[in-house]
Amino acid sequence: MKPKFGLVGCGNIAQFHIKGLRKVGANIVHIADWNEQAARPYAEQFGARLSADYRAVVADPEVTVVSVLTGAKSHRDVCLAALEAGKDVICEKTMANDRRESIEIARAAKASGRLFFASYMKRFFPAVRKAKELLPGLGRLISVQVRAYQQWSGMELEHPDVQQRLLDNYGGAVVKCAGSHMLDMTMHLLGRPAGVYAQVDYVPHSRIDRRATALFEYEDGLAVSYETAVHPLKRIGYERNSWDERIEINGENGRIEICTVQWDASEHRAALLVHYDNERETSSEYRFAAVDPFDVEMAYFHECLTKREAGTPDVVDGMNVDILIDAIMTSADRKARVAIDWPAL
Repeated sequence: MKPKFGLVGCGNIAQFHIKGLRKVGANIVHIADWNEQAARPYAEQFGARLSADYRAVVADPEVTVVSVLTGAKSHRDVCLAALEAGKDVICEKTMANDRRESIEIARAAKASGRLFFASYMKRFFPAVRKAKELLPGLGRLISVQVRAYQQWSGMELEHPDVQQRLLDNYGGAVVKCAGSHMLDMTMHLLGRPAGVYAQVDYVPHSRIDRRATALFEYEDGLAVSYETAVHPLKRIGYERNSWDERIEINGENGRIEICTVQWDASEHRAALLVHYDNERETSSEYRFAAVDPFDVEMAYFHECLTKREAGTPDVVDGMNVDILIDAIMTSADRKARVAIDWPAL
């Protein structure tokens, strides 16, 4: 049976989910947003019911899956209400406002038996999928570097209104808004680290993080270097457009390099994968056709929901990112290594 979608939130990120759902022919039956002006065009486009309160979507008997597209601050309430009402859930990143809320959502999702998907769309770049396939061929891993640098044009992080908006909507700045995707990618490729030592640079007299540097330690001795930052450099990165986001994985048998492209125009430019094979002493560049990973992700989620099959990234993946963010911030505050407590569900 085809899923019937209820959307909660019609802010900027919603347009990317909606475009992907439209392409796959999804049935969107109910849309909620306190801002009627933002929601009405989508409701009219799909002939969907329009409400100002997410509870109307959750209570709608026709809705089978709730897409949670609000800021992270409200994710817990919407996700828990949807699960309690017997709905499947797609939740935009980050899954929750903090570690405690994220574990609560994950446990509720597991107990409910409903399908739950965390939207970390960068997994769906063809370059990332190919890297996952090639990774075992690297043999024992030696070192990994992960970077997410973004230029936030026009974002005055020192302005109190901007700071409050970031805290109200996301609970933080660069780690949650930019670096969280690369945390998901790190664990998607390498698994969960055992510990972290981190340093976070905040805008003075605030909790607005503008740079975070961390060392992730794995049980097998692997150390992963991670950094995310807001920066002013206009012509750096793979595309020389200020977007500088990459992963480099070195193993005994070779190297993998992934360079992503700017997230909101990725249908025009393809992410790059370079694979060095040490046995053959050759490098191969994979330049796939440009795709919008949101479109690929939404098509995949829609297929899983239709077939009633679990898929990833799921609620555990969403929880993992939130727990790792908490560990980064805790380590920075304590100025000490933090052992990460991964909870049983």
